[in-house]
Amino acid sequence: MQFVKLLLTIVSIALLAGCESKPQEVRIIFAEQEPGVDPYQTRLIVTKDFMRFDDGEGSLDFVLFDRKKNIIYSTNSSEKTVMSFAEKNKEVEPPFELNQSVKNLGLLKDAPKIQGKAPLHYQFITNDELCYEVVAVKGLMPDVVEAMKAFHKILQSDSKMTFHTIPADMHNACDMSMSTFAAARHLEYGFPIQEWTPNGTGRALMDFDDNYKADKNLFKLPEDYRLFSLQDFREGKVPRSE
Repeated sequence: MQFVKLLLTIVSIALLAGCESKPQEVRIIFAEQEPGVDPYQTRLIVTKDFMRFDDGEGSLDFVLFDRKKNIIYSTNSSEKTVMSFAEKNKEVEPPFELNQSVKNLGLLKDAPKIQGKAPLHYQFITNDELCYEVVAVKGLMPDVVEAMKAFHKILQSDSKMTFHTIPADMHNACDMSMSTFAAARHLEYGFPIQEWTPNGTGRALMDFDDNYKADKNLFKLPEDYRLFSLQDFREGKVPRSE
């Protein structure tokens, strides 16, 4: 619950600014947590056409989601490559039944209201196993939430393409739900100002600017990088960099 304490110390500062429902250019800063790793920050920038993930100002590596084309691009500055992800239509059935449920634990203790709305604490459960916990605010930055849903939909569709490669003895109800069969279910409850897993991986919202004026160059792919699709890479059609 260390991440919960972090949230309570920052949410009253970070979230009291007003947000309009219309699409805006938004810059969001998250604190990321992984087991055995010091917390670190990531940045998310969302406009009506793009969503960009990176490590902050001056980042050479970034993930760019073109919302109009519905394509994700992942850049690698050391390899000078751009790998694209497009949505797939492959249908896959889980190897066993996945019973999904959500538990609403109500208002997080001591958390301030945001635009008059209370952050609510949810637990996401699959086959009686706790998989994910989220503190979400319904109606906060709805356009960002829609962009996140579309992004997760592409990742989920790609996960279905490789699901058959996972050995049967490694099938886990939570992992399958979060990656392949119900990847964005937590986003149905509003913007996640905090999310975490039982193993200690998670993120918390530290700050956002909903009047952000994004540099248009942030949404341009490097012209001198090699561009290829993830599918081409998997099929061995991409030559190794020298």
